[in-house]
Amino acid sequence: MMSFDYMRVRYFLYCLFYRNGYKHGNFLKKHNAFHAMGENCFFQPYNLPADAKYIRLGNNVVIASNVRFICHDVIHNMLNHAPKFLWGGGYSTYWGIIDIKDNVFIGSNTTILTNVTIGSNVIIGAGSLVNKDVPDGKIVAGVPAKIIGEVADLAKARKHYSESPLGKMNQEERIQYLWEKSNCV
Repeated sequence: MMSFDYMRVRYFLYCLFYRNGYKHGNFLKKHNAFHAMGENCFFQPYNLPADAKYIRLGNNVVIASNVRFICHDVIHNMLNHAPKFLWGGGYSTYWGIIDIKDNVFIGSNTTILTNVTIGSNVIIGAGSLVNKDVPDGKIVAGVPAKIIGEVADLAKARKHYSESPLGKMNQEERIQYLWEKSNCV
């Protein structure tokens, strides 16, 4: 008999009422959804990963919407049903973990494959496919993800923006300024 996954249903319903990723993270931490989960985690996806117990999140991890975590594959099904003279038989599901260290941002629509460690102080660009370890302090993006920069350089540029007149504008002023600047008004 198949067991019903109440945690997955509870999380989905929780997401319908609370759209804040920090609240999602607190809910998942309270209910021990992952192998381990640090403090100050932001989890925007509405779908709880199928194999969440194979995933560890450090402190200050921000995960945008539609991020997918792949902790196993089903290649064994093909191998086991191929003609025996090719590869024999008796294959089982291949499992692995995903370890995400502290201070990590993972952009929307990213897929992270099994047996990957994402170092501390990392940014992963939206739409990336992470199929190998990411070293500390790097920005990676693409399919497959490749190093495209340093987080320290991005932080410096964002600090400059935050201290600029544009960064200090309220939302209405900023919207008006950006549309006027684009010559599309």
